[in-house]
Amino acid sequence: MENQHTEILVLNTNSGNITFIDPANDSVVDTIAVGDDPRDLVYAPIQGNLFISLAGTNEVVVLDTAERRIVTRTKVGTRPGHVYLHPSGQEIWVANDGSGELSVLNSTTGKLIATLPAGEGHHKIAFTTDGRLAFATNIRSATVTIADANSHQTIATAPVVKTPHGIIVTPDDRFVLVCNNGTDVVSVIGVADRSVVSEIKVPIRPNYVRLSPDGLRAFVVHKTAAVSIIRLSDFSIEHVFEAGTAPERIVFSSDGRFAFVNDTKDLEITVIDVEKMKVTDRIEIGAAGWHQGMALNRDGSRLYAISHGSDSVSVLDALNPRVIKRIVVGDGPSNVIVT
Repeated sequence: MENQHTEILVLNTNSGNITFIDPANDSVVDTIAVGDDPRDLVYAPIQGNLFISLAGTNEVVVLDTAERRIVTRTKVGTRPGHVYLHPSGQEIWVANDGSGELSVLNSTTGKLIATLPAGEGHHKIAFTTDGRLAFATNIRSATVTIADANSHQTIATAPVVKTPHGIIVTPDDRFVLVCNNGTDVVSVIGVADRSVVSEIKVPIRPNYVRLSPDGLRAFVVHKTAAVSIIRLSDFSIEHVFEAGTAPERIVFSSDGRFAFVNDTKDLEITVIDVEKMKVTDRIEIGAAGWHQGMALNRDGSRLYAISHGSDSVSVLDALNPRVIKRIVVGDGPSNVIVT
């Protein structure tokens, strides 16, 4: 059963608002305007605050989800993109794509508490499990910024290969895997070394990476219609799957049995049986578009998948994969999260 306070929140980039969905009956219960060109959102569960980056006004908006109202707006760097919750739950880290810097906000007040220099271009951020270190990809600089998250100081810059994008830290905090979108290499940065210690040859254009629920594998989504699976024990390629035309993201069912891969051009989600290591289904979800976010509900029974081109969210049975409902939301939905 869903907690009564749980809600599904959809970020609508074109219409500049957030759609609130009640998971009890998968119906729209509210729509809140947030501002110009929202790009990403993250939920701080301790405070109940939602943080939304606004690339159009160089702000981060803080929305009280209980009262469904904006409580503050904070100026950050130029063209803020992705936003992340620090493992402590006390900070929000903002990747400013237009100004080569990272902003850190207090997750209770929304106030800016630090600005860290980074490289140029689009950024994604990953943290060690203890929250001590932060790693940010710099897509135009072809580097990874390494920061001490306690002191909010940049402590190293690690050159990688070309257009680094997706990034994760291994569960043992020993290595960082970096997807080089412009080539066919995943760079491995040693956390202790603060530099690249190995390179993994993969299918071309690795773009996004997620850890499997058991922490034993990295699933890499490639812009060239593939998903490769890297065994973390020896960084070898275990499998490569076909997955649509331009796959973007991947999420796992709560039991770890299925991996769901969406596509920005095709009208489907590829379902991978992780135990059997094979593609078991391809599920149509609606018109394609430039972003196709996904999220599981709290008990893992349903998957919510954005259909950017049809202004809707498809609700899938995640345990017996199939579409069970489609919900019309705002204009140009790009991401979805569960509070």
